[in-house]
Amino acid sequence: MNSKIIIILFLAFSFNAMAKLKVITTTTDIAWLAQRIGGEKVEVESLLNGTEDPHYIDAMPHFIAKAANADIFCMVGLDLEVGWAPKILTRSGNRKIQPGGKGYCETGKTVKALDVPTGKIDRSHGDVHPQGNPHYHLGPTAFLQGAETVLNVLIDIDSKNAAYYLNNFENTKKDINKLKSKIANQLKNVKNLKFMEYHREFSYFLNEFGISNIGAIESVPGVPPSAGRLARVSIEAKQKGVSLALAATTSPKNLTDKFQEMSGIHVSRVPISIEKEGKVKTYEDLLSYIAKDILENAKVKAK
Repeated sequence: MNSKIIIILFLAFSFNAMAKLKVITTTTDIAWLAQRIGGEKVEVESLLNGTEDPHYIDAMPHFIAKAANADIFCMVGLDLEVGWAPKILTRSGNRKIQPGGKGYCETGKTVKALDVPTGKIDRSHGDVHPQGNPHYHLGPTAFLQGAETVLNVLIDIDSKNAAYYLNNFENTKKDINKLKSKIANQLKNVKNLKFMEYHREFSYFLNEFGISNIGAIESVPGVPPSAGRLARVSIEAKQKGVSLALAATTSPKNLTDKFQEMSGIHVSRVPISIEKEGKVKTYEDLLSYIAKDILENAKVKAK
């Protein structure tokens, strides 16, 4: 065999052996998981930067282009991205990442979801997710459940590195459980307090750390509360002794300010995702930021 051909074949083999799996995720939180589990075997990029509301995103052309070249497309699921991710997948023309393909990764499938609705569900109920609350990443236990899907997809596609992915998963699991214990200890003195949330984005966090959640400021998920709703919920919050309300930085500021004014209850507006640019760079940063804000702004009462 010609020596040039041998060299070309050798270089091609070496390139393929070293090539990283291209993982595209919808959110920065899933990107963090994929990078932790995939390690040096993957190249991960999130379509979102962590400051958007993932309910309301368009299937941008550059998103489609990135998906077209992906080996894996990883999403939150539970209908969080239902308005845009399916369009990206379809228009990408990438068979590997279509539902049912080896590269399709819907993390919500392995999560024991909260707030699963019962009875008849239609658009009159607002932004209701039939499979349950998709904002699971703020609960460490649920986040690890979602991580199992990432692990399984990586192993299915790249079985020769299964031991490597399993080891990274176990290390990630240890780190997240350590973080969970740390946050639980920090918040132990607020378990006797009552909290609210603007949208059901903090349910997993509050549930994880045993903090009382009396409900949402919104009446219908995803629908801005009316003046009447704000008045009623403000009165109820005062009567029930709510200590703090939590809202994402993407929540309507005029409405959270109005609730705070009417109820006299502080509303903490905090990031709910890891940010590509900003101070919240890791999952530990994210949970620690929320916990710190709670401790600074809640009316803490000794147990």
